[in-house]
Amino acid sequence: MRLEEICQLHIADIKTVEGVICFDVNDREGKSLKTSASKRLVPVHKVLLEDLGFMSYVNSVGNPRLWPNLQKDKYGRYGKAFGNRYGKLNRKLISDTKKCFHSYRHTVADSLRQLGVNETLIIELLGHDDPHITTGRYGKRYKPVTLLEALSKL
Repeated sequence: MRLEEICQLHIADIKTVEGVICFDVNDREGKSLKTSASKRLVPVHKVLLEDLGFMSYVNSVGNPRLWPNLQKDKYGRYGKAFGNRYGKLNRKLISDTKKCFHSYRHTVADSLRQLGVNETLIIELLGHDDPHITTGRYGKRYKPVTLLEALSKL
């Protein structure tokens, strides 16, 4: 998910749909989205649920907003201040100054592509309008091992 999508989440945006706990990325209640394709359901990864106790956190918040400590900036966005704090921490941990919070989106797109996940699924998960953005800009070329696996199916 995009940083702003995460930072503006409400407790009501955590939903169980067909037995799957999801983030409901939407523009209700004053939230904003980058594009119309940004409106989507994103399943909550099992590491968040099982290892990090995400639902315990959700149930303990006691506020309509999932991250009640985040405040809007002068442009009405929640993500800018968090992004700046994350960037400072990131510089202490990672020497590559090109890496930022948004780099996770590139990593997810590329990793899913390398695993052979259907491009339309990746597009929907990332909330892109243009399929060429998803694997053209975000995804790298296939790794040789992935190409070999494809050839091996012949």
